[in-house]
Amino acid sequence: MLGAVALVCLVAVVAVSVLMVKTYDNRADAVKADGFWERAGAVVTIERETRQTTRAGEDVGDGVIEAMEAAPQAEQVRTADQIEAATKMANAFLNLDHETIEANLEAVKALATGPFLRQYTRASKDLVKLTRRAQATQTGEVEWAGLVTGDDDSATVIVATSGTVANKLTEFEPVARTYRLQLEVDLVDGQWLTSDLQYVR
Repeated sequence: MLGAVALVCLVAVVAVSVLMVKTYDNRADAVKADGFWERAGAVVTIERETRQTTRAGEDVGDGVIEAMEAAPQAEQVRTADQIEAATKMANAFLNLDHETIEANLEAVKALATGPFLRQYTRASKDLVKLTRRAQATQTGEVEWAGLVTGDDDSATVIVATSGTVANKLTEFEPVARTYRLQLEVDLVDGQWLTSDLQYVR
């Protein structure tokens, strides 16, 4: 069900993303005004302006922050594989071009499994029509990714992305877009595949 919500949001982005541009000067204004993105359920990411530094050893009152020991090598490798799989899916999911849309969709399906694969397959025909009708191009790139939880068979990963959308409504001028996605990846026959994908705040 949650994967279906992600697909609906993707279709909405391709079809009517320019509405926000015509109504608001920036994404922050849209959030404050309960704008298009809020109503559509898509995610607006306001990036942190300053990097956080370590506070290990710092006195915080009732305790002291301590640095954690590194995870075992096997766990580090597994985590890296899970994050890489989620990153590949996010990049495939967000990069669409009306001239190569069918190949774009096949790239997503090759990285999917279970409920998400079924939902995406069902929505593919409509997405092809909509993308071609709007002559839409959407680009996206993962800026950062992090493991929420994971074990030997599955993991939850969050990624933050930035990119652009261009279509007839934008007069083919690229409009900046940022999203945060949560992906569930499962180990299937030795390969990490996405079983669920949703937009998150």
